[in-house]
Order: sequence, then C-alpha cells, then structure tokens
Amino acid sequence: MNRLFCANVLAFILLFFCVQFIVSADEPAADEKSDLEILQTAYPDAFEIIPNGIRFPDGTLIIYNDGITKDFDALLEMPDLRDMLSLPYPSGEQHGPPPLNFDPGRFRPDAFFRALYGKDETAIRSHLGRVQWMPSQNGQWLLVTTRFGVDKKLEEVIAELETLGAEYRQYLLPAGGTFNYRPIAQTSRLSAHSFGIAIDIAVAPSHYWQWEAGGAAVYKNTIPYVIVEIFERHGFIWGGRWYHFDTMHFEYRPELLLKARLRQD
Repeated sequence: MNRLFCANVLAFILLFFCVQFIVSADEPAADEKSDLEILQTAYPDAFEIIPNGIRFPDGTLIIYNDGITKDFDALLEMPDLRDMLSLPYPSGEQHGPPPLNFDPGRFRPDAFFRALYGKDETAIRSHLGRVQWMPSQNGQWLLVTTRFGVDKKLEEVIAELETLGAEYRQYLLPAGGTFNYRPIAQTSRLSAHSFGIAIDIAVAPSHYWQWEAGGAAVYKNTIPYVIVEIFERHGFIWGGRWYHFDTMHFEYRPELLLKARLRQD
C-alpha cells in the first residue's frame, strides 16, 4: 500500500514538472516578448506573435532566436529578429565616433523585410508611391513604399525640413535617391533601398566608410543634428550613428526608435 502510494505521488510530481516545462516552453522569455511586442507595435496588423517568432498571413515564419552564436560578419549575413534588435539605437546629439562595430540597424533579416515589403522586386514595386523631395526647391520625385505609410512619414519629414533655413539646403539637395533594387556595395545582401524604405540626402557633403582610404572606418560627419532629429522623430534611423558610417543614409526602422524610447522611460 505504501509502495503504491509513493509511486502515485512520484508519478504526480513527474507529471506536474512535465506540464510546467511544456507550458514554460510555449511562453516567451521577457526579452523575447518585449521585442516581439515592439515589432508588432511598429508594424501593426502585419503578423501574429508565436512561440519564438512571428507568423505572417501568408504563412511565412520568422524566428526570433535561432540559438546560433555569431561574430560580427555572421550577424550581418544571417541575423535573426533578436540580433536585429540587439544593439540599442542611441538618442540625442552624437558626440564622438560610435564604438567598434556598433551598427544598430544594419543587422537586417532578409526574410522579415521581404515579408513586410514584398518578396521580390515586382512585389516591392507594386507598393511604391511618388513623393516630391523639397518641393519648394523643385526637388526631384522619389519612389518610396506606401506600406505602413512610409511615404506619408517621409512627406512629414520633408514638410519639417522645408522650414529650415537656406543654409541647410546644401545637405539636402539634390537627394541621392530612394528606391533602388540592388545589393549593398561589395556584398550580396539587399540594401534597404531595395525595399523602398531608405533615402540618401545630398551626397556631396556626406561621408561613407567605404569611401575612406583603404576602407578605414575613421568617423567623419558634417550633417547637422537638426536634420537627423527630424528624420528620427518620424521613424527613420540615421547611418551616421554607425561605426561603419553612412551619413547621407536614413531608413524607416520604427522598431529601433520605439525600443530606444521604451528604454529611456
């Protein structure tokens, strides 16, 4: 009788812990839950949160954490969602160069952006709209995605830039371009320009790390912070905050800015 009782108690304990393990395995860790909720806020109605990832309406699954330890090159080549949000995007005016390999926003999971903006060039082009850059100065017309209102966000940026004094026009005109379905220079990875979410402002006063002698990332910048602040307020991050700097470059990445604001609160 005692043996039977003990066996039943042991079986109950084992069952309890098995159930607890199964339940906890389905529940995301705090960091995962927070990151995925940030993504869902940044891109409303785009996908649903599932254990260790997200699922788009067409069935596309994107993993949050693939469990692979990566060096910097691997983070660029095969990031997951956790990697994408791992570097905290800075706030406020920048003083001094970014730390080594500090490139918040450059870890872009290709499948995630294809699911958001289009699986190929044809699909991406079907969502493009036209926006005039600095219309008071007869700026050129640019192609920008209409997904998640990115075109409207850029128009809001332009409206604020138009209020700046004439001394700022040298940094803005002519714009370097927006949509361009192409890989990043010297890589096989698609540029953010391929998805219609990026804009390069005036090229002449800008600096890009690969233009430096020997590709040395010796930080340089002349873009005034007031321009950066306007873009960031509307959901665009700045390539001038990267160790591998690209000071003409802005791209729509509201998730990074949202996470930065939540970190400050």
